[in-house]
Amino acid sequence: MTLSASVRRLAMLAGLISLANCQSFNHSPINETIEATATIQSTSTRSAIPSLPTIIPTVGAIIDPTQAQLELLYTSSIKYLADTEEKSWQVAGSLGYAPLGGYPSNMCGPLAISILKDAGIISKVTNLHDFWLLNPEEDGELLVNAFPADHFEWMHNPLPIDKIDYGKVPLRAGDLVYIYSGTRGDFSHVLAVTRIDADGRAYSVTNNYTENGFVIQEFLLYDPTEPGTGVFYEWTNPANRKLGLTGFGGMNIWRPRQLPYYADGAP
Repeated sequence: MTLSASVRRLAMLAGLISLANCQSFNHSPINETIEATATIQSTSTRSAIPSLPTIIPTVGAIIDPTQAQLELLYTSSIKYLADTEEKSWQVAGSLGYAPLGGYPSNMCGPLAISILKDAGIISKVTNLHDFWLLNPEEDGELLVNAFPADHFEWMHNPLPIDKIDYGKVPLRAGDLVYIYSGTRGDFSHVLAVTRIDADGRAYSVTNNYTENGFVIQEFLLYDPTEPGTGVFYEWTNPANRKLGLTGFGGMNIWRPRQLPYYADGAP
């Protein structure tokens, strides 16, 4: 069903009042704490995102199963790219996680979970609606079922996301990350880490509010060799207040203990 223009305007107005990609709430730590050292924040610039080459095996070649799932994760993520707000509405609606279809302003949880489902990392029976406006402090049972401890590490880092030394505590492809708003932020955010490049830079295909409205792009999260580069630094930069800030309360991470891992069994 297509949303009427008036309903879309009202929904977008509600989203922009709070400048929230997802529901905001206060931070409280869970589970274990990662030991991380602070880095010095510098001016953030978004770097060009290199393409990931597709591996085309020759006949009879042995395909590395871990690399195969990483490729599946990446190719699954780019199916959701939307470079305009109108296209973002279409993607949100296609996920079907909310009444009237879905909203570009708060689709982050369902989008991240859908990517991980497509890659086989979590079960295909996982209900996207359950991850709409995710709250780790209230949705513990949901998270235990989706990320069982036998197969996933549960981690918490209390540092603001621009103060973490990602050279020492890097994210990994396949991580689900919950970013806490903190007292100075405007929104919490959920994303899946969709690839790590050869230089250790981390990326996510996620929704984000920009000068052109809500879009879904592959965003550089951080570059471990250039602290200050990536959206983790943009989301904590007061100069970007009009677009909304987050990450001052740290992050939770749910990480597959090993890849390949297929929640419903190997394909």
